[in-house]
Amino acid sequence: MKKFFAMLLAVVMLASCAGFATADEPTTITVWHRWSGSNEAFLNEVLDAFQAEHPEVKIEVSAKAGEYFELLQSMIADAAAGNPLPDIFVGGYNLLNYIATEMDPVPVKDLAPSEEAYNAVTGKFLDTTLALGQWDGVQVGLPIACSTMVMYVNMDIFAEAGLTEADIPQTWEQLEEVCKIIKEKTTHSGTGIQLPDNWGDQALIFSAGGELLSADKEHVDFTNEGIVKAISMWQRLYNEGYIPLCTNNELYSNFTAGDVAMYFTSVMSLATLREYCAFNMDVCPVPAFEGHQKQLPVGGAAMISFSKDEAKKAAVWSFLDYFANEGVKTFVKTGYLNPTTTEVEVVDGQEAAYAQMDSVRPWECWPGGSAGLEIDSMWISTRTDIIQNNMDVVEALSNLADECNALLDF
Repeated sequence: MKKFFAMLLAVVMLASCAGFATADEPTTITVWHRWSGSNEAFLNEVLDAFQAEHPEVKIEVSAKAGEYFELLQSMIADAAAGNPLPDIFVGGYNLLNYIATEMDPVPVKDLAPSEEAYNAVTGKFLDTTLALGQWDGVQVGLPIACSTMVMYVNMDIFAEAGLTEADIPQTWEQLEEVCKIIKEKTTHSGTGIQLPDNWGDQALIFSAGGELLSADKEHVDFTNEGIVKAISMWQRLYNEGYIPLCTNNELYSNFTAGDVAMYFTSVMSLATLREYCAFNMDVCPVPAFEGHQKQLPVGGAAMISFSKDEAKKAAVWSFLDYFANEGVKTFVKTGYLNPTTTEVEVVDGQEAAYAQMDSVRPWECWPGGSAGLEIDSMWISTRTDIIQNNMDVVEALSNLADECNALLDF
């Protein structure tokens, strides 16, 4: 008997030293995301509800407000300091190339306990949205957040300018005319387009018939007619005084304060804007360019895992399963669109985004691995200089293309 208890004690001590959870201890997994405000609150509501149903799992959250690119940089720096990669990382679709090829994520299929379980969960997703989390034929992550750009309209400013719902622009050419009226008849700014990443840029460029990459996706292409048309229009909105010359945070604050008539950003901001905007706000589809088919990149992110431990992989899978069936019902209250076939309630204002789903395409990733991350910074910096400082559009884009392609060919 003494020998039995000695052996049992040794097993318990060994399990403890190896880091395995005992029957009385939950498996702890980490979740990294970039959301704040209402979006963070709704995600936390999902995480809390999951843990209430699954007391065997404990979730530690790292919320780092900012953009997906900044979240990735933070994770890379954390890993360089010797810390383990997160068990669940909310990675933007525009970074999937880098994450899949440079960071060794665990394929979703390897998280599932069986092929039947994998098919049951992935079968809850629409084919088009499930593909957003794939790279080179592998399901790298499970899409949880999908969005398109929408136009938030301050109808009080419209009324002040003598405009009605019938005057909400259907094309970018009409938008410039509406901005001119607002400038002449009010003290407010006509419009504003989000600045922090290249997602809004792609919505303009693709809709103008342009592209960012060569046909083989191995080099950049910044001198095609569509990209020049889109960036020139954006620059003109600044030159005419229709967009206030300010930072992205200031632009957001100006809109919520009631000083900007039409603001272009993600439908994911819907809940937050409803909370902070005291004026009569309408949510409308993004205008098209005359003579072109509207094309909008799908924004948002997939949950990607780096877990190698079997217990953690099982805990991650449990959460992915829960999200696809139950969590999505809460998370769509942010404004993000439903990526699954699970029946959810449509939030007032989401109709405009859902109406554009026949115009969506993937959020383009930069090629080149780590070089692509550098290109992203170069693009945003140069684009901002072009539109806000009235640089020669063709010359600046041509020079930038040469620099980026030299980096890719190095």
